[in-house]
Amino acid sequence: MTASLSDILTAQKNGVVAINNVAQTNQRALGVVTSQTVTASTVIFVGSGYLVNFSVVVAGSAAGTIYDFNSTTSPPAADALCAVPATVGVIKTGQVFTNGLVIVPGTGQSINVTYSPG
Repeated sequence: MTASLSDILTAQKNGVVAINNVAQTNQRALGVVTSQTVTASTVIFVGSGYLVNFSVVVAGSAAGTIYDFNSTTSPPAADALCAVPATVGVIKTGQVFTNGLVIVPGTGQSINVTYSPG
């Protein structure tokens, strides 16, 4: 029994959809955007997404914080996603956020984040 042209095209379409889904999943997990390095409280992104990791470029003398918030005006402690240690390095987080990303560096810190919107 041979497959019809319609069956072949449907199978090809399903393969393309599956490959696209894998590519989108990989992009989310690896991060689509890396922010510029910041040294002061900064709104990086407003909206929902996935925080992949952050890089401490300059350690500074105090820890900072990354918030799930949409303003630098007094982010609530309850909205903290993670603390940013006063140690140079890359830290994988894998955190989902809903409101946005706000970085509040510690004294003397320089930080950037990698994330995927949406």
